[in-house]
Amino acid sequence: MFQRKYTVSAVARLVGVSTDSVRYYERIGILPQAARSPAGYRQWDQREIHYVKWIGPAKRAGFTLSELAEIFRTYRAGIPPCRNVRDLLTKKMVNLENQILELSTARRELKRVLAKWNYRLRHAAPSEFMPLFDDLKMLRASLSRNQYRRLGRGGEKS
Repeated sequence: MFQRKYTVSAVARLVGVSTDSVRYYERIGILPQAARSPAGYRQWDQREIHYVKWIGPAKRAGFTLSELAEIFRTYRAGIPPCRNVRDLLTKKMVNLENQILELSTARRELKRVLAKWNYRLRHAAPSEFMPLFDDLKMLRASLSRNQYRRLGRGGEKS
């Protein structure tokens, strides 16, 4: 019985990533080492790639590519990674809850600073210079370095 072989471009289309990403996934162990066609093209069968569709949702849930590579290697070795996956997600939830608390604190502190700035500017002449950034000194004591980094990123990778 003929089993379909998937090339790098076919896997890329299936997952919705670039061909370079597929090659990278192979290099770090998310995909197993591919067999090669007589022409030298990488080829995987359905059994070897059926879990790559989980990469996008898993990344959105906070799993790293390194974690996924380890999970998929464990799976390919015949060891169910389910409990490990659950434990990793539990840790991610705890970290997320901590980040939410930190960011809530940061928001309260920044709201306080903004209210102070609004008050000062309402009572200042239009041409008067107000050293607003001086008020940010008090944030250093209440906001952690990680909070500053998260606030400064604006959702971008650093």
